Amino acid sequence: MLQEDLAPQHERAAQPGPGLPPVAVPAARAEEAAQAQLGQPQTRARARGGRAWRAASAGLAAAALVLGVYAAQLQSRIDLLTQQAEGVSAAQEQLAQAQAQNAQLQEQLVSALAPAQGMQTGEAVKLSPATQDIVAQGLATIVIDSKGTHLVVQAEKLPALEGNQAFQVWLIKGDTPKNAGTFLSHDGTGAVYYTLDSANDYDTVAITLEPDALGDQPRGTMILAAKMKTS
Repeated sequence: MLQEDLAPQHERAAQPGPGLPPVAVPAARAEEAAQAQLGQPQTRARARGGRAWRAASAGLAAAALVLGVYAAQLQSRIDLLTQQAEGVSAAQEQLAQAQAQNAQLQEQLVSALAPAQGMQTGEAVKLSPATQDIVAQGLATIVIDSKGTHLVVQAEKLPALEGNQAFQVWLIKGDTPKNAGTFLSHDGTGAVYYTLDSANDYDTVAITLEPDALGDQPRGTMILAAKMKTS
């Protein structure tokens, strides 16, 4: 159809104007013009297709970039949650250990607070003043029960304490003293309860007046003492 429409135009172009000689239009040029007009829609279609492809490629690249950033954030979040889970697991393990230790201590406390069975009174010795000017007096008693062997030391008419002073009880074997506890007096009266090591024998029990309650060796004045024998 397009070639038929162009034929009259070719004929008119071939006809000369008034007073001009006829001009011949080569058939090859006419054919080229027809092909050029036929190819214009295809060229425009290819141009539109190229622009659409470039736009789609740009959109895919942008989407890939967004997905990459989100994936990195998600991995960071996963790593953080993993670390937190490990921390929680360690905390739970520590809590379980603490609970087990607490249960063990509770059992020991119940056992310690339970009344002793089969209590027997062993040797009892009177504590004598270490010097003539001391009016204090006391008593050291060995008590044996289901929990072991214990020493109970009681004293009265003790001298008044000053500052950080304290009374300290010693178990002595030969020349070696062992700290058996400290106490503060009230109205000149005080006492100590000490559990003995049944493997040791002691020769003497004594009470001293110490400058404080922190000593592991006698530093003060001997107040009361007595010979004793435990086994």
